[in-house]
Amino acid sequence: MSLNPQVAAVTRIRVRYAKGNALRFIGHLDLQRLWERLLRRSKLPVRYSQGFHPRARLNLASALPLGFISDEELLDFWLDSPCPLTEIQARLAEAAPPGLKIHTVQQIDPKETALQVQMKASEFTVSFYDPPAATELEQKIAWLLTQEVINKTRRKKTYNLRPLVLDMQVINTLAGERELWMRLLAEPAATGRPDDILEELGFPNTAYLVRRTRVILG
Repeated sequence: MSLNPQVAAVTRIRVRYAKGNALRFIGHLDLQRLWERLLRRSKLPVRYSQGFHPRARLNLASALPLGFISDEELLDFWLDSPCPLTEIQARLAEAAPPGLKIHTVQQIDPKETALQVQMKASEFTVSFYDPPAATELEQKIAWLLTQEVINKTRRKKTYNLRPLVLDMQVINTLAGERELWMRLLAEPAATGRPDDILEELGFPNTAYLVRRTRVILG
């Protein structure tokens, strides 16, 4: 049995991009709308939903909390017909607003599961506006990692934060600045948030800047 030519031509594209300071206070839903506008401006043959209000078919890997920036975010979108990857990247880069940088694009298997389902972990670095002493930060980390239960409440639901923390350590940047690095679980029903951890360590959200540096898929 032959495939419908229109179905056979559908292409799934994965974009790896950065979300910089100019988009720091753009939330997840606004980021999705931003991508829809970007794709329209790109003039690529983007696949849209059916009905009275067609929407670009796209899939973001993981919501980034408001106020965070990122070196690596992932998004999938679909095309109705194939295009050279170099052309796709060039068009996206040209249409991208300030603060959004396109790193790479690749074609992937259309049957691959959704990015959210593939998510396993995220890595973050935290830079402090007034960095604490290394010994103080290391003591806070050691205390947190020895806990078995750290109960937190978000959206009226209480959960144990501790199993969501896979690793944490103090690092020094090439510029000699002290930062906190963490790897957190990021599965669909179990996702760790750096701001929850920093609150537990005693740091208010005005004391630091969080940057996602890596998205880890299963």
